[in-house]
Amino acid sequence: MSLFDNAISSIQVGLNDSEYEDRLISSVRNLYSGILLLFKYKLLLLGGTDTSAALIKQNVVPVIDNNGRVTWRGAGNKTIDASGIKERFKSLGISVDWSVFDRINKCRNDAEHFYSALSGEEVSDVLADCFIIISRFLSEHLGMDARKELGDEAWQILLAAYEVYDYEIESNAHKIESLIFHHNIIKKIFLDFACTSCSSPLVGPLQTGLNAEDLIYYCAECSSSYNYDDICNMGVLDLYLGRFSGGHDTDIPFSNCRACNEGLLLKEYFVCTSCGCIE
Repeated sequence: MSLFDNAISSIQVGLNDSEYEDRLISSVRNLYSGILLLFKYKLLLLGGTDTSAALIKQNVVPVIDNNGRVTWRGAGNKTIDASGIKERFKSLGISVDWSVFDRINKCRNDAEHFYSALSGEEVSDVLADCFIIISRFLSEHLGMDARKELGDEAWQILLAAYEVYDYEIESNAHKIESLIFHHNIIKKIFLDFACTSCSSPLVGPLQTGLNAEDLIYYCAECSSSYNYDDICNMGVLDLYLGRFSGGHDTDIPFSNCRACNEGLLLKEYFVCTSCGCIE
């Protein structure tokens, strides 16, 4: 079997295993392995036929070809791991939603190395994440149709899990949209926030229609809790990630609010996350 065939087969086995309660760990393991094989297949295609699969090998060495030019060839039998794939994808400009991939990896790692029991709900969340990674990667980077490559039965399992997850995302967004914020940019921070423990985007309030500052926010996947200031403080950093130009105070797009001494003043929006006052 080719590398691509192995990838598809592993994903199909993982999806089939997800239907059985006693095979959930095997399901996550096979899905994760299948995704890694898809990634390696893309690298194999990019490497061409004269490199001994250099892009997927852990060790790459320089050699002189028949024309006297230095080229790079893969050495040994070991292939790169997930971190190696991330580095090579970054240098090659291949985009993957790594936060979604990392959630799949964390679930697999917890189950395999910490012997955490997996529930059907947790595996459903993994399937939804797999839908995002697999369908996008096949389409965007391999020019293939996921349904055709996986087959109808496997595709329907993935699609059903994603539809449930997508509904949960939408429902959580509606809860946040119903809250009262000082400014829409603060609302955006809450809509974009992901759990720092498990990277889930399903962090929201139990109540609706109230002042955002008065509530506690819970992760639907791992039950981590956050107060208003927790999310503001972490979310503001994410909002401006990559926008610091030189380390000077004038370059930092937010500061401590001098009006209340509690919140962060977002300079371009003239709003404090805590008191809402214009400084």
